[in-house]
Amino acid sequence: MSSAALLALWLAAAAQAPEEEGQRWALVVGENRGLSSEETLRFAESDASRMLAVLQEVGGVPPARSVSVYGTDANRLRAALKQLSARLAAEATPKDRLIVYVSSHAGEGALHLAGTELPLAELAEFVRAAPVAVALLVVDACRSGALTRLKGLKATDAAPVRVEATDLSGHVFISASGADEYAQESEELQGSTFTHHWVTGLRGAADASHDGRVTLEEAYAWAWSRTLESTFATRGGLQRPAFKVDLRGQGELVLTEVARADGRLTLDSAEPGRWLLVAEQSGAIVADVEKAAGSLVLAVPPGRYRVRLRAVDGYFEREVTVPAQGGVLVRATELSDAPFIRLASKGAAATVLLISAGLSLGSGLVSSVGLELGAAIKLRREGALLGPINLIYGVLGVRDGRSSAAVTFSQTEFELRLGAGHRLQRGSFAASFGLELGAVGVWQRGFRSAAPRFGLEPTALVATEVRWAFAEPFSIYLTADGGAAAVKKDSGVLGVPRFGAGVGVAAAF
Repeated sequence: MSSAALLALWLAAAAQAPEEEGQRWALVVGENRGLSSEETLRFAESDASRMLAVLQEVGGVPPARSVSVYGTDANRLRAALKQLSARLAAEATPKDRLIVYVSSHAGEGALHLAGTELPLAELAEFVRAAPVAVALLVVDACRSGALTRLKGLKATDAAPVRVEATDLSGHVFISASGADEYAQESEELQGSTFTHHWVTGLRGAADASHDGRVTLEEAYAWAWSRTLESTFATRGGLQRPAFKVDLRGQGELVLTEVARADGRLTLDSAEPGRWLLVAEQSGAIVADVEKAAGSLVLAVPPGRYRVRLRAVDGYFEREVTVPAQGGVLVRATELSDAPFIRLASKGAAATVLLISAGLSLGSGLVSSVGLELGAAIKLRREGALLGPINLIYGVLGVRDGRSSAAVTFSQTEFELRLGAGHRLQRGSFAASFGLELGAVGVWQRGFRSAAPRFGLEPTALVATEVRWAFAEPFSIYLTADGGAAAVKKDSGVLGVPRFGAGVGVAAAF
């Protein structure tokens, strides 16, 4: 961002009356569905919910003056705007402030809402007419893919129309992307790239002055630079947020205050580094901060988090619980070592070697063989591959058992299977489902009057696995599978049902 742009934003931000002189209002709108020809978004509505949460927690907007509209079409949004306009006319004062946030599809100068269109001019007119001192309008209306998918502004031969409002007096307009760019959303971030960085900045990451307050200038500069960095190498292309400011007067436009939050997390390090804050329950990245030496305070909802630091001398991690009231201090010197492989590059598939061993109970290919003790070596590749398939793997296993029939013998099964499926991750728990094809070699020995026998039979199985990572790099797993093997017998080739289950410990490398 040019120094002239920064200066213009600073001059505009310095034009406001102190924040305590008025009440704060908020309107957030989220709609995942666009026109019939557009792909349904995944995170527009949840982005709006996150925006409302940060405004209520640290932005001074009480629930009584908060309006949220999720899953709406143009007519229902118009009705909500009309109701809020009437309320502002009756209750707002000339010193109040209003923040409007919208996340949806857009194109050709209009929001695309559940098969309908709302011209951005109508939204701009609502903001312009609001009887408040300052109104801030933020529109996030795009997205992209690999781990990101294209959002809003449908690609055509002509350049997409820039989302813009003009001639705002005492107002600020911010769009998530520039005139010819796509905004983007990320599955890893579980939200829009711009909104993720905008909200993280409002929670304290953008507090460049370290005074416990985040101003308009600080929040925009943070979101602008982080959005550029995050989208530099994505398929959606470089994304540069845009703004238009028309403010007059004196003072700073303070958007949030970290001290208002019930829960606070302080990151402290003597050296610069990159910090990630991951929600333990959902696995979503709450904050992504490139921090200089010193302390940084983030306002976050109470709960359990994994704090990760990538520094010059390695990658470190710690689990913390932020209480409902109070704060937690995390020092870099207190973090424990964690393997680099557990933090994969965004959008890339990570190859992980899982070595697992445990007890398995299988039906076997011979009915007289019941409980078998087994071990397995598994090589997995996890990441975006093809459609819903984000997991491929190979398994080399061995089971050993003894016949309980009148003719006793020992049996060892050697099995090689290749599988593909879908893996879900929630914090330290993971579940996967897949289809496996392979072959099993059966070596039988110990017959009193016969030589050892060996057979090779094809198999097809449906498999599921649940895994709990209790201490890096170790995890506990439970598996279950079922299918059939084509076994050659005297009467011909028969399909023999094959079922199995297992429990054990795995180590990842």
